[in-house]
Amino acid sequence: MTDSRSPGPVDRFGRRFRNLRVSLTAACNYACTYCVPDGKRLLRADRELDADQMLRAIELLVEGGGIERLRLTGGEPLVTPKFAYLFPRIMSLGLEDVSLTTNGQLLGPKVPLLVSSGLKRINISLDTLNPTAFRKLARGGDLRTVLAAIDRCLEAGLKVKLNMVPVRTGNRDQIVPMLRYAQQRGIELRYIELMRMGHLSHSAAFDRDFLGMEEILELIGDETSFERTDAPFDSTARRFALADGGVFGIIPNESEPFCSACTRLRLSSEGMLYGCLSSSAHQAFRPLLELPKDEALARLPALLEDTLKAKQPVAFTGGAMVMKFIGG
Repeated sequence: MTDSRSPGPVDRFGRRFRNLRVSLTAACNYACTYCVPDGKRLLRADRELDADQMLRAIELLVEGGGIERLRLTGGEPLVTPKFAYLFPRIMSLGLEDVSLTTNGQLLGPKVPLLVSSGLKRINISLDTLNPTAFRKLARGGDLRTVLAAIDRCLEAGLKVKLNMVPVRTGNRDQIVPMLRYAQQRGIELRYIELMRMGHLSHSAAFDRDFLGMEEILELIGDETSFERTDAPFDSTARRFALADGGVFGIIPNESEPFCSACTRLRLSSEGMLYGCLSSSAHQAFRPLLELPKDEALARLPALLEDTLKAKQPVAFTGGAMVMKFIGG
């Protein structure tokens, strides 16, 4: 299958889609303060693709869109009944890399399925080790359950990365403790700068709570030394090696934009293609699922070219789209 795959279209900046982020569902069992404004948990979208439609969409994008790497996201991907059916089948598509991003609340019992299907690595979102702060930030779930799931993943041999969103009024004091927790377990921690999305796109709350790369590095530097290391050309993260062992990363959406090298394509749970988190522009993919395979593949390049046009040339400029709807 690999040799017959199309490389997909290329834009005027030399970018093409290599990485596919698939939102299995818009539903989430958390209501994180930086994601939704009112504390209401996000629900399943009205017209989400069913499991077979989602699998066919992924197969078409892999074969005809130049996709090499895939990440399953949400909402929270583990809340959907589609997951158990889809995951082993996605793992059998022969991709260079498949990963999963989850908040970990439902993860523990799923670890045997992940490992038996061939998963090698997993990203777990965790913003604090403080139970009180956890409840305030996530507005759902239980910290002990997530920590137990992390341990279970490590025991099963999975490579774990932690994603932390620093929020000035919520977890600034956890930047170093989270790093030490990860370092002690051989985990790479990635700090993700707050993004101007959804209710934060044009809000005083963003300016109040934003913590940039420079301040994060200053806080870490007060405790230990580190040096910057190399990362793949299209990586969103800037990586740093700790002098006393281990690495950490920062995804500097605001501080050091990476749009010029972005290779990400996003498929929403409703079957929409998005080329950029900074734009609500999207292309309907569902109609292609109703066509014979050859016809769908013939129409795909034009659809991807239109999707590429939504990418920002230099930097993220903000947008009304809620992150959870298109998988981060």
